[in-house]
This record gives sequence, structure tokens and C-alpha cells, in this order.
Amino acid sequence: MSKQYIKDIKIRGFRNIDAAELTFSDGINIIYGENAQGKTNLVEAIWLLSGGKSFRGSKDREMIGFDRDSFRIEGNVTNGERDINITVACSKTNPKFSSRMGKTDRKDFDRASLIAGSFYCVIFSPVHLNIISGGPVLRRKFADACLCQLNLPFIDRYRRYNRALATRNAFLKNIKKYDDIRQESIFNSLDDALCQNGYYIYKQRKRFCDTVGERAAEYYKNISGDREKLTVVYKNRADSRESMKNGLLNSREKDIYTGSTNFGVHREDIEFYLDGKPAKDYASQGQQRSIVIALKLAESDMMENFTEISPVILLDDVLSELDFQRQDYLLNNIRGKQVFITTCECERIRLSDSKKIYVENGRIKEICM
Repeated sequence: MSKQYIKDIKIRGFRNIDAAELTFSDGINIIYGENAQGKTNLVEAIWLLSGGKSFRGSKDREMIGFDRDSFRIEGNVTNGERDINITVACSKTNPKFSSRMGKTDRKDFDRASLIAGSFYCVIFSPVHLNIISGGPVLRRKFADACLCQLNLPFIDRYRRYNRALATRNAFLKNIKKYDDIRQESIFNSLDDALCQNGYYIYKQRKRFCDTVGERAAEYYKNISGDREKLTVVYKNRADSRESMKNGLLNSREKDIYTGSTNFGVHREDIEFYLDGKPAKDYASQGQQRSIVIALKLAESDMMENFTEISPVILLDDVLSELDFQRQDYLLNNIRGKQVFITTCECERIRLSDSKKIYVENGRIKEICM
């Protein structure tokens, strides 16, 4: 098993970080400062080196700094056996870089998603505390973000599915422009694309939920003192291409009426139960946080087992929301990995052996302790 960590980073024009060059500890890195100064921006810059989209839901060009035409993030990563230089960039003025582009080492720039697999991260941010009580889209994103790092074919299938879905929804909104024969031909073509790619997505999500669910149940058992049993279930309405095709056919009349596609993997959910009861309805806030900690630790384990590389852990403004018992449990279970922690209250985090990085108004300073 190899330990992966990011050695240093250069940032230009990213959100409120105009320019920064930093080196990191291969252990604990605490990023501190007041609210709205740029701590999360630094963590987001690190995360983008994994090839993933913004975990805050931002569009690529929205991350370009004010009064800047572009951003560029360059990091040097090692896993003990191999050093990798990773660059991600986006531009308002260069058409080639109108969306995020990425490259590793001396290769040419290409879609940023293609650098996935070069740098593995697990991100834990405040939005993840809403995985249990929030909408299904948050739970789907939780699974899909991990799968996109581990499985390049998943990224391609996911993109194809969403492209077919967007085309089908646009067609539904303008369906009266087409005669019956043409309508049937378009439906058949797009439904075939949704079924082919949707079935692949379903299988990968189901495998993810089964694997992570089993491991998360063990973590939750330890966190809760064996008081409740956690169960993770992927809620799908079809489990084969044929059943997906029938589902789309059966919902076609409703789709035409609503102008959108009401059946498919984009409508499915992941559900969590404590002793058989839906956690979103019955779990306390503390129980929900414990579930999310268990899920994130299980995600890290899955990534490590799949790649034989320990991922970097990004904890963005979440420790302050956890009591000391949950803080200690989380930190004890990520020992030996590189960790980045953002906080407003540096002294509240009970870690003595760590590197301190201070952020104020986008300016970043390494603190010698």
C-alpha cells in the first residue's frame, strides 16, 4: 500500500486567490483564518487536481477570479513510487479552455476529467452533512464523485447518459414540431442511449452502495457504541436494460405532459436506515453526522482497497460541527494519510503535530510553529 500526498501547489487567478505557492506536510495541514477569507478556495483548488468538478456545485468559469481572464492550478503529487505533475486550467478568453482542462506531466491539455486516477481525494464538506436529510441529488453526487475518480469508463457513460437526457428533455419540450413517425424514431434512439448507459451507471452505483454500506455499518457501530444498526440501500426502479426500456415507455405519456424525463438513474436514490427506520425521518442531528462520518471513512477505505493507494483527506469546515468524541474518532481513523483541515478556530482542533497555513483575504501564509 502506497501513501499518496501532494507536495506543493501553485495557484493563479483562482477565486480570491490571486497568486499562491505553497509546500505541504505529508501529514496534517491546518488551514485557518476568519470566515470568507479563502480557506475553502484553497481546499477546492487541491480537490480539482483529482479531475473532479467543484464540490460546491460551481461552474468552471465561475471559479475564475474577479478581474482575471483565467485560472491555473499546478500541483506535484507523489505516491512513494511515482511523482506526478498535475495542472488544471480554465479561461474566459481562450476557447480551448472555456471549460476546465487538465494534464499530467508533459502531456497535452485535454478534458479535466481525463486526469482522474492520477490523484485520489476524499472530500468532507458541510454539504455532506446534508446527505442524509437533503434531496436525492446530494446522495447521487456522493456516489458518483467517488466512482468518477476510480472508474474512467464511468465518467464516459455518465457524460453520455446526461447528453442523451438533455437531448430527450429538449425534444419533449418541442415534441409538437415532429410527426408521429419521427417522434417514435427519436424516442427509440434516445431511450436506447439512456438504457445502455443507465444500466452501466446502475450497476456501478449498486456495487458502490453495497461495498461502502457494509464498511460504513462497521464504522457506525463503533461510533454509536453498537446502539443502532446502519443499512445503506440503493433505491432503483429497474435492474436491467429491458426493465429500463419498459420504464421509459410506461412514463412516456407523463414525460410528454411534463416536458421532462421522469424515469431513469437520474431519478434514483440512496437510502439510509437505522434499525430499519429511515434515517432522514428519524435520525437525530448527531446520528446523521455519525452516519456521514462512517460513509466518508468507508469511501476512503474503498478507494484505498481499489487503488492500493491511500487517498488525501480534505476536511472543509466540518470538525467545528462535531463534538470532541466524533472529532477524535474521525482523526484517529485517518492517521497515516495526508489531511487538510480548514477551521476558524485553530486552537479547537486538538492536534499538536501539524503544519499551519493562515489565509486572509485570499493571501496565504505558511506559519512556522
